Amino acid sequence: MTAKKANREQSEGRRLALQALFQADVQGTDFLVEQLSRFIAEQTTDTNVREIAVRYASGAWDYRETADQWMSRLVPKWSISRMAPVDRNVIRLAMWELSHVPQTPPKVVLDEAINIAREFSTQDSASFVNGVLDAALKEHMALISPAATGQ
Repeated sequence: MTAKKANREQSEGRRLALQALFQADVQGTDFLVEQLSRFIAEQTTDTNVREIAVRYASGAWDYRETADQWMSRLVPKWSISRMAPVDRNVIRLAMWELSHVPQTPPKVVLDEAINIAREFSTQDSASFVNGVLDAALKEHMALISPAATGQ
């Protein structure tokens, strides 16, 4: 598989994962348990994209409590419930990927999240997502390589 095709599949998988996370956020966990695979299958015939989307949506949903705590600490003036549902789920997805998919370069995770926020939310959302994820990335990098950050 070419790198270009793999990158396209990753991007498409992230977009479908976001849509599934949004549905789960609105409808509840039962959506992921009962309807995730069908929802993803209705969106694409590409089995690689399906696998990525299911893995990312499930992983990010399971990680949401940790991601929400992280967001609450980084943006104390914004309660999670006040955040636009798309924005909080873009951030949850990116935080999960930063923590659980180390082969994806952090810059790619942030760039994808910002682009997804622009695509599914507003231009202002892209700036908000960028700010939160930039702060999260700095913390994440300090935790995984303290020597690199001088700590």
